[in-house]
Amino acid sequence: MIIISYDEEKVPEGYRKLTDSEIVQGYLNLDMDKDYIVSKNEWMLNFIKFLANDIDSLEKAGPDSLMNKIQELSDEFDRFDTDHNKYLDYEEYRSVIMNNVYISE
Repeated sequence: MIIISYDEEKVPEGYRKLTDSEIVQGYLNLDMDKDYIVSKNEWMLNFIKFLANDIDSLEKAGPDSLMNKIQELSDEFDRFDTDHNKYLDYEEYRSVIMNNVYISE
């Protein structure tokens, strides 16, 4: 299980940061056209596919929940894209993952 936390002190016991190898693999999985950068379109499509697998939760959250999630994903990408070029290079991605994403052991 993966969690996102912006406060390391609030990470539950039994979770760890991802390894460099895991981060590289995650980045390569997002890079659909294999050009070694992740465009905003690739980011959005990957996570929309993920959301499609959780339609029950979306339905319970209400009729606008998908659009709200899409907006959240877009805003999230914009925060992570520190040079504002609409692409996440590996260092931008790695910085976000290393500082905020934890996986259960």
